Amino acid sequence: MDDNRDLSHLVDRIVSSDLFRDANYYFRSMKKQPHGGVARIFHPNVYLKYYTADTFRLFTHEPYNIPYFLTALVEEAYHEYLMSEVDIEELCCLCFDDDNFWYVGFRLLKPKQEFEEINKTAPLIWSVISSKLRFQDYFELDNKLLIYALVCYLIKSKMIEIKGIEEIRSYEVLRNPHNKYGLSLVNDAKFLRQGFILDNRYYLYNIFFDTTIGAAIDDVPYTIKIINTEISKADLYFRCDEKVAVPVDKMISTATMDFQKYRGITVDFGDIEKLINKKEIIVHYDPKFLDKVVMIIKPDRDPDGRNFYHIEVEELWNPEKVKDNFVLTNYVHAKYYPDKRIFNHIDFSVNQYPTAIFEEKYRDAVTDTDIPIDKYGDEHYKIWCVESETIEISTWSKLVYATLDEPFRELFIEMFY
Repeated sequence: MDDNRDLSHLVDRIVSSDLFRDANYYFRSMKKQPHGGVARIFHPNVYLKYYTADTFRLFTHEPYNIPYFLTALVEEAYHEYLMSEVDIEELCCLCFDDDNFWYVGFRLLKPKQEFEEINKTAPLIWSVISSKLRFQDYFELDNKLLIYALVCYLIKSKMIEIKGIEEIRSYEVLRNPHNKYGLSLVNDAKFLRQGFILDNRYYLYNIFFDTTIGAAIDDVPYTIKIINTEISKADLYFRCDEKVAVPVDKMISTATMDFQKYRGITVDFGDIEKLINKKEIIVHYDPKFLDKVVMIIKPDRDPDGRNFYHIEVEELWNPEKVKDNFVLTNYVHAKYYPDKRIFNHIDFSVNQYPTAIFEEKYRDAVTDTDIPIDKYGDEHYKIWCVESETIEISTWSKLVYATLDEPFRELFIEMFY
């Protein structure tokens, strides 16, 4: 066999395709979580470099239906396959003789007629794999579906590593119109578990948006539930990327019945004007794991001359958890009006820092480093924004709690007790 036409060559052609990058990013943005649907994020940059793409979930309900977001890549890979001399047995072994991917073969491979009864007793694929038998002898093989399986296997096993926010921006195709932050008004959207429908397009939520729900019967993420139920007459803006959007009739979901318990928090800003005359920085840290939450409060005046406060909450990872040359942090900014005891603006962004700068920011040793703890990131990537004249303090606290990664949620609550 020509080495330039074998399976390894085919794999190289697939993973080097721009379509492979797009498909990999799309699936990662779907974010079907393990652990009952709860995002367990205990170190930074997970979704860019360390997220497990469990593509076997695509085969649970309609294994023979190639999802729309994969069709172009599968067609391209199938064309490469037709031009190759790939050993189909080698391809099957690569995909299905795998502890984490055999289920795809179980769902996708149709036993030959003489083995159908045996398969009803116990999955035939177990015997074929364990005894090193030939797949062709026991299953009817559809070569295009095998290429589909190969594509999904490669998305799982050869996950792309995203180098930071700048790379995400370079691939994005933002919906028009959008504001200077890249956000589009989505008041008319229908929100679902993994995305939302707007103008007959189904958009996945941004890769950094936590899709965890608040109760087993919820049909939208907890953040959306809070906004929908607690904020009236709201203008809601979201980052809408056409690269992770499909026609509404082509949408699929891997969401299941999950559960995450969020508990409320009572915050009283009643004396904020007496307490804060200039910028105030509050830092709370975990003495065991050394993660920190920083809250920055700054007085300001709006164009109408009314006093308000910028309230910023940011998570700061223990630098020992950082594995890369950059660090991503979740950041929530809001505007609070003490005369009405309401917020009129809340937005969520992701900040990116070079690791060396982040370490100095975390240390908060400005006299030594000239890097204050309230230094902003080199990249500020906005995900969503909600504006209304009726945002209660309790609603703000719930949105902050739901937006921070798991290690920081309890720290945020502890700031007020």
